[in-house]
Amino acid sequence: MLSAIVLLGLIVAPTRAVATVNDADFARKLVEVFNDCQKVKPGMTRAELITLQMFDEDRGPLHARDDHSFKQHLMFEYRSCSLIKVNIDFGASDSPEERPIDVITKVSLPYIDARSRR
Repeated sequence: MLSAIVLLGLIVAPTRAVATVNDADFARKLVEVFNDCQKVKPGMTRAELITLQMFDEDRGPLHARDDHSFKQHLMFEYRSCSLIKVNIDFGASDSPEERPIDVITKVSLPYIDARSRR
């Protein structure tokens, strides 16, 4: 009976250790993503957002990629994982086109969007 308990302990213990390492890696990655997302702040310009090279605009399947008309509310996806999104609002503009000097007025918290976009 004692040997069965020791054998069970040897089987379960490594499984927990592996799960802990994976959990730690996952948590570290989540912290990295949230830290990256916090680099985008109201007051930054569109040019500064592009310079960060962390987000790509996600206009969805119904909008042409070459459409650069000004839109006040846009969704961006995190480059390392396209399921992670942030919504960014830009200040009103008198230009019909988006410009590098457009100012960010609001940034959402990052969230997961796993909807099919095709």
